[in-house]
Amino acid sequence: MCVFVCLKVACTLVAALLHLFFMAAFCWMLVEGLLLWSKVVAVNLSEDRHMKYYYLIGWGLPVLIVTITLASASGKYSADGYCWLSVQNGVIWGFAGPVIFIIMVNILILTRVVIITISTAKRRAAVKAVLVLLPILGLTWLCGVLVPFSIVMAYIFILLNSLQVHTHTHIHTHIQSIASLKVSKLLSCLYIIISILI
Repeated sequence: MCVFVCLKVACTLVAALLHLFFMAAFCWMLVEGLLLWSKVVAVNLSEDRHMKYYYLIGWGLPVLIVTITLASASGKYSADGYCWLSVQNGVIWGFAGPVIFIIMVNILILTRVVIITISTAKRRAAVKAVLVLLPILGLTWLCGVLVPFSIVMAYIFILLNSLQVHTHTHIHTHIQSIASLKVSKLLSCLYIIISILI
């Protein structure tokens, strides 16, 4: 009996941690969308002033969602056969509901950004921006919601999320190369100034 109770507690803990970290990932995707909104649509917004709210959304909101879900589940938080949220009593909506909301908000943001990009830039740039922003904003998870209905959606979901890793890696590598180029220019300027002084 003690072993069963210990396993159930461990499984609930694993489910709660998975719930927390997945919610944090989605909340940070929402923050990415809000940052995109502030850079493209509402250009006058100061990011520095809003960073504390972004941190609150990224980490505080997931903790709040998981806490409310745990408190309202009344002992039936995790499923019987696996360590994830229970589908039988609707606890899964403590994850699916906020995820669907975040995806919808990011779709609205992306739509607005595309409209602005098309009006100010070339269509090809807009298409490229959409392809880059889709995985960053977590919109590939629309297919993830449909996975229980079709095995084809499962494969599409896996393919799109594997491209998300490639997109993030490509973007961060590009940013790093730009930063290292600026640092090398700064160091060469310093070298020239020091050699002139000596």
